[in-house]
Amino acid sequence: MPQHNAGAFSMTRILYGMTGDTRGHIARVTAITSRLPECEFHFVGGDNVAKRLGGKAPVLEVPVLRVVHRNQRVAVARTAGHIVAGTARAARVCRRIRDLIEHWQPHLAICDHEFFLPIAARHAGLPCVSLDHGHVLLACDFTVPPAQRWSWSLAMLQDGLFFNSTRRNLITSFFHPPLKPGRTDELFPPVLREETRQIKPRNGSHVLCYQTSPTFHQLINAARDIGRPVIVYGYCDEHATDGNLMFKPFDPRAILEDLAGCAYAVVNGGHNVICEALAFGKPLLCFPVTTHFEQFLNASYVRALGFGDFSMSRHPTVDLFRQFEQRLDKYRDAIRHGFEDGTDTVVRRLRSIITEHS
Repeated sequence: MPQHNAGAFSMTRILYGMTGDTRGHIARVTAITSRLPECEFHFVGGDNVAKRLGGKAPVLEVPVLRVVHRNQRVAVARTAGHIVAGTARAARVCRRIRDLIEHWQPHLAICDHEFFLPIAARHAGLPCVSLDHGHVLLACDFTVPPAQRWSWSLAMLQDGLFFNSTRRNLITSFFHPPLKPGRTDELFPPVLREETRQIKPRNGSHVLCYQTSPTFHQLINAARDIGRPVIVYGYCDEHATDGNLMFKPFDPRAILEDLAGCAYAVVNGGHNVICEALAFGKPLLCFPVTTHFEQFLNASYVRALGFGDFSMSRHPTVDLFRQFEQRLDKYRDAIRHGFEDGTDTVVRRLRSIITEHS
């Protein structure tokens, strides 16, 4: 990432916090920072952040408050234990961030669903703005089905307690529910990484199956009988072939190429992979992780907007796939008329905020 370029924002220093437990957050952050070469960035994050950035900018490593999945559902007790252990270190971690702020003197902090940076920034008097998808849960009005009340309550408790420290929130999303009364958050279409914008979509016959957990065996079994080649990411860490199934280890460029050339995509309910599929015009069949309300909400809007469908079944059958495939043309038409890339719009809005503080 270039740092000291001449221009209107030359030498503007930005402290950027992001969670590193999923690839989506890192992809969104790198998509934004790569479009702001006139700024100097220092990152705050843990888990995969330093590895994914590959030394392109300094990283202050901090704990990650992660959601733990097991057998296609949120492991509530393990997730709670992980969050409690992380927040117990809050005072020490925030002190390290304040020391960095005092030493580096950033003009602005930006946060993508990271817990510690907004707290430290507030104590240090550093302006902090959030840019993420997760704030859609706190800021927007939407219908919560009775069967999802428990997972919604858990999500609101977690996000309300741990990810609601910012007062200026930019929300990127492929769906835009109305804001709750009194909220001043700003809604934008989703941000796409540059590689997604560069690859040309193709009409292929294979199915792209992306799983974030290698435990959804029933889905893989159903995919054996759909009569199409299926390329599977996230299920095993090596190349393997089993009948019509081709397993691949995760590779950020390879998965985009396979996604761009598929007939449709089968995913959980992660926002980033949904948006990348939609950017290529690919219908989506979603299997949200049980008790993960954000994934359910994303998947429900995939259905509501006509971009695809979802199922909460943990025992999907080949008939579900066949019924879905009968509507592929309708899904493609809805995506063509209903999806928007918001990368340029979001970058322009960030530049205006940077101008205020530089």
